[in-house]
Amino acid sequence: MSVRQRAVREAIDRWAGAAVIDEETAGRLRAIEDEHARAASARLSQYALAISGAAVLIIAGGVFLEWAWPTLDDTGRTLTLAMIGTVVSLAGVVLEGRGRWTPTSYALQLAGLGLLLSGYIWSERAWPDQSVPATAFGASALLVPILLGGRAFRSGDAYMPAVHGAAGLGFLAVFLDRSTALSGDAIIWVLDVVLVCAIAGLARVLASDPDRDRYPWALNTFIAAMGAGFVLVFITAAGPLDLGVDTFLALDAWWMLTTALTIWGIERGGTPKYGGALPVLVAIELLAWIGLALTTVRETFDGGYGTVTLLVSGAAVVAFVYADRRAFSELLMASAVAFVAPIWIWAVEAAGALGGIAALVLTAVLLFWAAGRRGSATIR
Repeated sequence: MSVRQRAVREAIDRWAGAAVIDEETAGRLRAIEDEHARAASARLSQYALAISGAAVLIIAGGVFLEWAWPTLDDTGRTLTLAMIGTVVSLAGVVLEGRGRWTPTSYALQLAGLGLLLSGYIWSERAWPDQSVPATAFGASALLVPILLGGRAFRSGDAYMPAVHGAAGLGFLAVFLDRSTALSGDAIIWVLDVVLVCAIAGLARVLASDPDRDRYPWALNTFIAAMGAGFVLVFITAAGPLDLGVDTFLALDAWWMLTTALTIWGIERGGTPKYGGALPVLVAIELLAWIGLALTTVRETFDGGYGTVTLLVSGAAVVAFVYADRRAFSELLMASAVAFVAPIWIWAVEAAGALGGIAALVLTAVLLFWAAGRRGSATIR
């Protein structure tokens, strides 16, 4: 029995025990919940099998390419990868609307996009940039986000538009590299502008459709765009801006922006459709802060683990207070992890130091005291 199912069953038992509902109603609710749990478990197993199938398909493709690779020149290899990627992607598209085949469809489309992008990247070896074949092949890269991505957005699916939106940046980069005379730095700046415009447009869409009735893909696509932003911020800071170790400060700034936008979305009063995803996203962002703060302090400022602990554990305390006020269980758990992780790292670094041991014991005592002061004596 899953944690969610157990919580629902316990709630039904409480309602029946308090005479809020009669036993007959409680029995019907338990039956409905059991049926839902079985369906959810079956869907989860479908995704596990579909992902495994996609992995096996990629392995099979690798074995085929290993066999055929020596007999092909770079042009043949490029076209082979593109052809296989097209076939796999179209197979996923065909299966998408067939109910129980949806997990398989997603897995095939993901694998197909990866193979297609690999083929376009490999074309660097087949034809020199801005040659006639390279220009034509690079221009065809735009057909992937236009045709497949456009179809995904029109389908109303909640997930694949996000994948196509993020992958579209890769195909756009291939087009700019193969078909235009732009330098590498200029291509990065173009991608930055496109991403910023996309994020602004998605924010307007989210604001205009808080119930996700007209645009069910908007939230996931927005999250994917913000995630892609971390990659582009890193590339921009390390490439055109040449910030060196200060690159991590740019990533910190982007993290602050994404976290602020997520919390703004929560505080704006989103419907439960949004409310279930955004607190989880804040929890993920908090966990990401562990690595970001550690890298920034150590690499950019050459600071110690005490500073890391102050930044991460301090953020964890703020997040815990916020999560406790809003009853966000996922963020509460992430706050606990984010609070303890830097303390553990610092303790390992300061192994044997009596001051460090005393600080850890004091921290544990404070946590136990806080745990005892919170909650209700009647709820376990």
